[in-house]
Parts: sequence; C-alpha cells; structure tokens
Amino acid sequence: MKYMVLLGDGMADWPLAEYEGRTPLQVAQTPAMDRLARQGISGLFCPIPEGLPPGSDVGNLSLFGYDPRTTFGGRAPIEAANQGIPLAEDQVAFRCNLVTLEDALMQDFTAGHITSAEGARLMASLNDHLPKRFPAVFHPGVSYRHLTVFTATPACTVDHCVALTCEPPHNITGQPYAPFLPKGHAAELVMDLMASAQDILRDHPVNKLRIQAGHPPANSIWLWGQGKSPAMATYRDKFGIAGAVISAVDLIKGIGKLAGLDVIDVPGATGWIDTDYEGKIAAGLKALDTHDFIYIHVEAPDEAAHQGRADLKICAIEDFDRRIVAPALAYQQKNPNCRILAAPDHFTAIETKTHAGGPLPFALAGPGIAPNGGLAYSEADAARTGLRLPDAHTLVARMFKDPSICFG
Repeated sequence: MKYMVLLGDGMADWPLAEYEGRTPLQVAQTPAMDRLARQGISGLFCPIPEGLPPGSDVGNLSLFGYDPRTTFGGRAPIEAANQGIPLAEDQVAFRCNLVTLEDALMQDFTAGHITSAEGARLMASLNDHLPKRFPAVFHPGVSYRHLTVFTATPACTVDHCVALTCEPPHNITGQPYAPFLPKGHAAELVMDLMASAQDILRDHPVNKLRIQAGHPPANSIWLWGQGKSPAMATYRDKFGIAGAVISAVDLIKGIGKLAGLDVIDVPGATGWIDTDYEGKIAAGLKALDTHDFIYIHVEAPDEAAHQGRADLKICAIEDFDRRIVAPALAYQQKNPNCRILAAPDHFTAIETKTHAGGPLPFALAGPGIAPNGGLAYSEADAARTGLRLPDAHTLVARMFKDPSICFG
C-alpha cells in the first residue's frame, strides 16, 4: 500500500459576504478534490485539539498522525530540527520573523516576503553585533522565517523563556503591536533584544535597497513559538512504514525529520503562490518508488489569507487542486493500491487574517474505503455527510493500519 497526505495549509475559511456567503473552497474550482470526496469518505475533523493554539505546528502534527497534546512543545524547536541545530538542555529556540513595523502597527509579518538571501544577510549582521550583549545566536531560514537560540542564564532560565507569552505576528497584521509584546519573567530581555535589532536593521544596506525598490523594509525581528528540543517516535516505530516529506517551510520539514522521514528539497518551492507545484508533486510521486508514504505541504493558501486576499487564496486553492491533487489522482488510477488524504491544518480566515480552530473538511479515498455520500469538497459539503471525527491523528493512524475504513 502507498499513502499520500496532501496538505493545503489554511485552505478552510469562513463564509465571505463578497462571495454571497460562500467560502473560498466553495468559490474555487476544485474538480480533483471533489472527485476524491465522491470516491471515498469526506467529513469534518479537528486537527487542533481544544486548548491548543490553532497553528500550523499543531495542525500538521495531527495530520502526520501524532497527538499534539503529547508531542507539541513549540514551533521553533521543530524548525531547528530541520536546520540541524542541536539544542542543549540550557537552550531554547525562538521563531524569529523579519517583520515590518510602521506607525506602531504590525504592517507586514513577512517584510514583503523578503528573499532568503536578503534575510540571511540581515541575520549575519545581527550575529555580528548582538551576541556580544545577549545570550542569543541567529540562524537564517527561508524568506522571513528565521530562528534565534537563547542560552539560559541564572536570571533568565529555560523555564522562564518557555513560559513567555509570545503572540505570533501573523495574528496581528494591521494591528497595534504594543499590546502583543512578550509577557513574562524573560520579557524584558526579549524586548531589549528586539529593540537592539531594530537599531541594526533600520539603516542596513539591504533595507535601503528594498525601500528604493518600493518594498517594505525588514526593520524589526519578532520572537515567538519558543520551546525546548522535542522527542517523537519515528514513523518506522509508530506505523511500520518509511516516508518522505516535501515542503518549502522548515516547520514541516522539521516534523518530518523528527519522525524519521526523508526530507526532499524542491529548489522551486517558495512557500508562496509562485511555488513549483509541478516540481513538488513530481518529487513526491518519484519518492513513492522507494517509500510507502509522502506528505506534500503547500503554504500558499495560508499566506494569501494572512494578507486578507480572497482572490489569491482562491487562486492558491485552485492551483493546489489542479497541480497537486489531480496528478496524485492520476497516479492512484494507475496504481490502485494507494490511499490519498486531502485536508487543511486549520482555518485561516480572510476576515481576521489569522488562524482559527474548529472542524475542518477532509477527503480520503483508496482501497478498502467505502464512500459515504460526499459530493464535493468544501466546509459545507463535508458537514452534509454527517461524519464528524473528534481529531485528525486517529484518522491518519487508521489510514495506515486499517485494511478497510467505513464510517457509514
């Protein structure tokens, strides 16, 4: 048996007045996902357990088949695992966004989708100056997504850092950021670091060139998603299978590495609407020659929703359907011994430009899976089937272990 999880990050949404009360999934043309819903089971499930933050970290852990209530310990240490950054017992990793602050607002949590090369130069400059004053080292990542590793001190322990309340910057787009600054015992140190970084970034040559070109400057860092090094059972131990992960972002790759899966890098994968869809699905289908399982993650719907762009989100959903799901179904038709699950990891609402929890639509088709009457793929159509599962990780585990799946 072969298995695919096709993850459209943040695809689910709330009804929009501008589209006559329909969601982006209902507006988008999604013949491949509609077909998946008709051929198999479709319904609602909850990748975000009650009480946990509705982020891609928690949601994707669920879609990988792990219970986030026992495995989630912060986003940043997962990303550190992908980058091969070891965390000692006295160290805490923070996600470090390059952001644009303007008029006391979180103007852009991506700093205009700054390039990875520009971000690396800015991280290098921070490393040249700040570690002399702070117990922190900066590690470059993809686009605006970077990491900061703190080494604990007697005055600012690991527990102090982990206990901080740090708001994800994508939750406060267009809002005053002051009320969302870090809170807790170590907050003063973190805010001092952020302020010192602003002094370095303000007149940096990278930002001068970005301003000249009409792009937002990366004039601040924003720390969040902190945690210690996690421990997870491997896929081999948990499910008895070998697999591979394809994504543009460190978070998903990091989950894959912690799960003992192979991480396949696709050069054109960007985490935005210009990502190389064809390269990602081609790499995934090739991996099935030697692996049991592939996990293909597409970030674009989530990024578009964070910008409040319904038009771009609809485009991203249609691209995901036509350029990822449709080729996967074509593979399944030629290789019937294959199960495919398509789903989002959380709501990303155009209205609020941020994440939300709640029941999400999924579709799962393949051998041994009896159709349950689904007609199309959307939030409303999934609800009409009457199937509502309390979580996502149990369904994923059943996908791997049950020879037949039928919910009636």
